[in-house]
Amino acid sequence: MHSITVPAAVAEPLLAAGNHRVIAVLNATTTLHAALVRRKTGGYYIRLGLPVLKKAGCKKGDSITLSLAADTSNYQFAMPEELAAVLETDPDADRIFHALSPGKQRGLIHLVALVKSTDKKIERALKIAAKLKAGIVSPALVLK
Repeated sequence: MHSITVPAAVAEPLLAAGNHRVIAVLNATTTLHAALVRRKTGGYYIRLGLPVLKKAGCKKGDSITLSLAADTSNYQFAMPEELAAVLETDPDADRIFHALSPGKQRGLIHLVALVKSTDKKIERALKIAAKLKAGIVSPALVLK
């Protein structure tokens, strides 16, 4: 996992407004939902995975331009159409999903968003709905 340092002058106004989730734009080309994380040694950072860096055309050691805005979206993560459709057609799974903490919701959304194929996204969304109804709500356990 890689990270980018966020100056306190940028991070603290967002945090003071109650936002630790942000929309980050890297090199004016790549947008992602992220969390501002406080370093134990002071300051803040955003975690960046290798796929995000590749998409932005970055390599280790490159300079990156970064713009941040408060993430005011419903889930602080882009909801895949496939998961939204499954939840829309399964009221029980939808009720359970929306009763979960925002972090667990984001975790489940991420599990669907990880795969590229629409068929696999639908398959994962259906599996998640079934597991939710079976009482398994942890993103770490739902695909096992």
